[in-house]
Amino acid sequence: MTQKGDPSGRRGANDLLVILRELLKAPRDIGALCPSSSALAGEMARPFGASFLGNGYLVELGAGTGPVTEALLRRGVPPSRLVVVEKSEPLACCLKNRFEGVYVVCCPAEELGSNMGGRGPVRAVVSSLPFRSLPGAVSVAIMREAERVLEPGGLFVQFTYALLGEMPFVPNTFRKVRSKVILRNMPPAKVEVFRKPKALI
Repeated sequence: MTQKGDPSGRRGANDLLVILRELLKAPRDIGALCPSSSALAGEMARPFGASFLGNGYLVELGAGTGPVTEALLRRGVPPSRLVVVEKSEPLACCLKNRFEGVYVVCCPAEELGSNMGGRGPVRAVVSSLPFRSLPGAVSVAIMREAERVLEPGGLFVQFTYALLGEMPFVPNTFRKVRSKVILRNMPPAKVEVFRKPKALI
């Protein structure tokens, strides 16, 4: 992993300040005060590694200050195969400064397809977006775009703080392949992995 930055303690404090400022500006877009814990980020990255992607790409939605980005790189996802989408300009700037070689896009997640810069195919989409706090129409538009760019057989990973019930807005055609509750996070969260169906021959 190629990562710039200062010692983890100082970076953690800076991350919290950036998130706090963005939370005050747009609370529905941020969804939580604390960055994802290493346990949660590690579970989000668990399905992936260098061999998973082949010549494809992994897209991360709502990267924030980058805990999941860091976990994905530690798992062996090549920086050149990672596309990170973050709507907040200050947070996107932090990501660009922190992760060399990663393609960071500052745009709404529902505009993902037009900001990929010709990169594809997309083997997986990993999302930390707070779908339950976003306007319903926005959540639907984001999921439609994620479904559109994701290749058949690709994985969609999402976490939620709602430990009970089904994940909202996930297409009915997606098949759940894994679900795990992460207690070592504030607050506890649930990670779910879905697979987009393969195209019919």
